[in-house]
Amino acid sequence: MLVLNKALEWLSDNYLGGLPIDRIATVVSVLLSYVLAHLFRRIPSTNPTARHLFSIVSTVLLFGLVQEQYLGLIHLTIGSLVIYALMRLLKGSLMPKVVFLVAMLHMSYSQLRRQWVEQASEDKQVSFDYTGAQMIFVIKVTSLAFCIFDGQKAKKDAASLSAYQRKNAIAADNTPSLLEYLGYVFFFPGFAVGPSFEMSTYRRMISFDSSAHRRQLNTSAYTTLLVGLFWMVVYIAYNPTFSFLHLATTEFQHKGAIAKAVYLCTTGIVARAAYYTAWKMSEGACVLAGLGFDGFDESDGSARWMDISNVHIGSVELGTSIRELIDGWNIGTNTWLRHHVYLRIMSSTQSAKHVSQSSSTAATAMTFMVSAWWHGFYPGYYLTFVIAAFVSSAARSLRRNLNPLVAQTKSDNVKLVYNFAGWVLSKYTLDFTVSPFMVLTLPLSVTAWRNNYFSVPIAVVVIHLAFNVLGAGHYLRRHLVGKQASTKI
Repeated sequence: MLVLNKALEWLSDNYLGGLPIDRIATVVSVLLSYVLAHLFRRIPSTNPTARHLFSIVSTVLLFGLVQEQYLGLIHLTIGSLVIYALMRLLKGSLMPKVVFLVAMLHMSYSQLRRQWVEQASEDKQVSFDYTGAQMIFVIKVTSLAFCIFDGQKAKKDAASLSAYQRKNAIAADNTPSLLEYLGYVFFFPGFAVGPSFEMSTYRRMISFDSSAHRRQLNTSAYTTLLVGLFWMVVYIAYNPTFSFLHLATTEFQHKGAIAKAVYLCTTGIVARAAYYTAWKMSEGACVLAGLGFDGFDESDGSARWMDISNVHIGSVELGTSIRELIDGWNIGTNTWLRHHVYLRIMSSTQSAKHVSQSSSTAATAMTFMVSAWWHGFYPGYYLTFVIAAFVSSAARSLRRNLNPLVAQTKSDNVKLVYNFAGWVLSKYTLDFTVSPFMVLTLPLSVTAWRNNYFSVPIAVVVIHLAFNVLGAGHYLRRHLVGKQASTKI
């Protein structure tokens, strides 16, 4: 819409510090989805066809007219139809594998095209890109394919399925119709930025009469929206000052070590603020529509709700371990990677009763690479996920050896210092690790790391040598036991 674009350009130039208009258009689209969510709830739950159609038409209006993603709509519509045909025609374990490969390759084409245009343009940006929505699309269709396969498998060997797989499995006689499938894929509040969710979650929302829960849904949705708006203000106010690209400059190189660390961690918060804005605003609209309804409690008949949040901001910003930070970030993608990538790789290599450390490590590495592939093809993505795999392993070794020692101490001060150190080191490690993800290119990534003394890779090597080669953990435990024994004597 030319008129809307002109208005967004004026808004960006005068009040938003030159923020790209495609990002502003995404915010406008999400805000409009709140209005549409109220209308969606008024459609009777006894008329699922109307709800599916409303969702599809709303996405066409928001993603097409507001965000001008016409090419993206064409790609995702064709991709949806091809994927649906594969689900109907193919059988057995071949079906989800082919769906996964086709969906990922189609997305790879879009990402490579975007990368080529970005590298050819002077400002290194592409306006109105649709690959973000396609990433959510890939999670949905591949998850659905695996859930259909799990439904087939449940007939023969239900015990081999996990609790998550049993809950979301789709029986052969309950495979979604084309209209329901498109309603799920094109669900309007979360189409552009998520959250992603399973078909079973979508079905519960479609059949849910929310008339008795309007106040609860409204309160939860608009509270979440306010959180998103707060982080939008943070991003707009501080993004011009704090940028990961600055880490690769000569000016940053001449800062002191402490100043560098403070700048790096502050930049991480500002960069994440953009994600918090999009995810929380979209989450609120999804909640408003009724997404997250998880059935009724058998004891008192009250409605149950599942957490559909894509990020737990408290865990990311205040977590005292790398694991806590990772678990709280991009939850929808992490759920997909865990249940539809990692655990399926593990089950295909050996039975759950004979899981070895080597197979778990290999599956973890493969999952990190799938995650990198899903994000795109910039070298910075792969540098981030490769080092992230080593960081995760080092963090596990460190806490596995130190946690028991701290747990045995009776000093609250020691525990407080330990947790504070865990928070500081985890935050620094996270922001160091993701810096290539933000600057994208290999030369800038290496320069940013060099300007920060290659601190995290060096720490990973030291931890590995200390605990896995030299046996420092065994020495610490023996020393502690000896000290405690002498104290008792």
